[in-house]
Amino acid sequence: MTTTHEAATEAEVGGRFHELRQELAPRRRAPYRLTDDIAIPPVTRGQLLALRRTDNDDEQMAIVLGGQYEAVEALFADRPLDEWLAFQKDLYAHLFGQGSSELPGGSSGS
Repeated sequence: MTTTHEAATEAEVGGRFHELRQELAPRRRAPYRLTDDIAIPPVTRGQLLALRRTDNDDEQMAIVLGGQYEAVEALFADRPLDEWLAFQKDLYAHLFGQGSSELPGGSSGS
């Protein structure tokens, strides 16, 4: 019997899944590089599903930042609010495309 993980690994080897990944690779968004030590990877489908389950701006930012959440929070903790808001807007534009914060459901803080 094949496990879900084994099936996913096999799917990466060939087939249309592999072809789609190759087609998308040249235009896939790069990680958002905030500092030399902080890079925020593109949003995954799992993160998107988690974003849909919350309307809380802080929870949404924690989901988007993933493993970089604490480092980003520490970086901006004592900075002026306008820097935080500019970062949010720039991050969301990078990850989701220009104007994403103006779309219905976009974050009011971004």
